[in-house]
Amino acid sequence: MWTRYKRLLLIGIMIIMLLSSCNSFSQQETQNNGLTVLTVEFNSGAPIPNLYITATDVKTGEVVEDAVGSEEGEATFSKLKEGREYAIAATTLENSTKNDGYTTIEHFTYDVTKPYYRLQTHFSRDEQELDVPVVMQNPELPHGCEITSLTAVLNYYGMNVTKLEMANNYLPKQDIRMVNGQRYGPNPEQAFAGKPSDKEHGMYVFAAPIVKAAEAVIADKQADLRVTNMSKASQDEILQLVREGIPVVTWVTLDLSKPKINSDKGWIYEGETVPHEAYMNLHAVVLTGHLGDKVVVMDPLKGFVTYNVDQFFESYRDLGKQAVAIHK
Repeated sequence: MWTRYKRLLLIGIMIIMLLSSCNSFSQQETQNNGLTVLTVEFNSGAPIPNLYITATDVKTGEVVEDAVGSEEGEATFSKLKEGREYAIAATTLENSTKNDGYTTIEHFTYDVTKPYYRLQTHFSRDEQELDVPVVMQNPELPHGCEITSLTAVLNYYGMNVTKLEMANNYLPKQDIRMVNGQRYGPNPEQAFAGKPSDKEHGMYVFAAPIVKAAEAVIADKQADLRVTNMSKASQDEILQLVREGIPVVTWVTLDLSKPKINSDKGWIYEGETVPHEAYMNLHAVVLTGHLGDKVVVMDPLKGFVTYNVDQFFESYRDLGKQAVAIHK
């Protein structure tokens, strides 16, 4: 009986030693594996791939380690020390060299018993479109695609404004008038020609006055937003903004058709003497997503539409590269 008891006791001790050994091995394995940083999209939690991530020692200000995230949004760091405070920063490889784009930074104290760190960023996956609300210009604003698109973007950021409020109170406008059979009006780079609510005589506006409208309402509402005139930006630069979670108001033609101009509908700009031809199919939409060889836009005439990315930007170039971005 006693022999049997000793045998059971011995087996118990061996099991305890084995479990203790396993625990030691697990802790050692955790330490050896270091910290895995998972970069995810702020709203959906979807992994964001290929971001450039750095770990900076807060006390010394030195970058201890850097890495590029995998397709699954993971990057592993092995040089961090227990109990030290680090700043983890994530941006794109392009922004890491130019130093002019969005970067997400968080501080944390490294704990070897917590091998994963989830970093929420404001970047978005290429396969993911931004949740810009659909705002339709008709019937109130038959020529109000530009200000309606801006309204949709402001609503996306939580601003409680309507397209009519924006068109009536914030959009720079100037009438087109007839003098001796000749039409005179504003340069669309300075003000909307006519009224967006006037189906017969309203025309259009370019990026700069839309920037002014956005800046004015942001100041009035004391919103924490900023505006950038992205006119003349390249295709890659605009798509990068969308990847970073920033919708872009973009000027294209209706259905991406070739620009149609009409001299009879044109007018002489203020301060000039020669009439300019008028675009008859100019349109503005909100670029909200990039799906491989497709882009997704919120069209104020149709709702969400998908276009071929090359055709979309060809139309953007045909209209002189006009675009506006609203940032947090």
